[in-house]
Amino acid sequence: MTTKPISTSNLTGIALAYAVGSAIQRPMEILPSEYGSGPRLFVKETHGVRPFRPDRDPGEAWALFCRYGQQARLELHFHYNGASCLQAGIRAGHTADRMLTAALRALVSHLHGQAIEIPIELLDPEQREGAA
Repeated sequence: MTTKPISTSNLTGIALAYAVGSAIQRPMEILPSEYGSGPRLFVKETHGVRPFRPDRDPGEAWALFCRYGQQARLELHFHYNGASCLQAGIRAGHTADRMLTAALRALVSHLHGQAIEIPIELLDPEQREGAA
């Protein structure tokens, strides 16, 4: 699997979901597109696999914030021009247009750092440039 380092402030969609799973050290599986929907992301569990998209499921994201948010000291702000998230007083996810995206970016940044390796099949076409 070919990967590319992506700044956490640029993560969106399925790439953000993968980064969250990677940051919390969950074993994941990427399955091919079904009905032209693009690649699908699953987390491996003892009974099999289940879809993993905290970027689309606030309930799943909330469970992660409850578990990791206090240690990350997350503080959310939503402004007319977008969402931002303060992580231990440092602005993170400031390019987000949704509060959920900003908070997940800050969580990844706290747990993993400012950049994370993402499989190229999960990246937007403009982010794939330069990947081998």
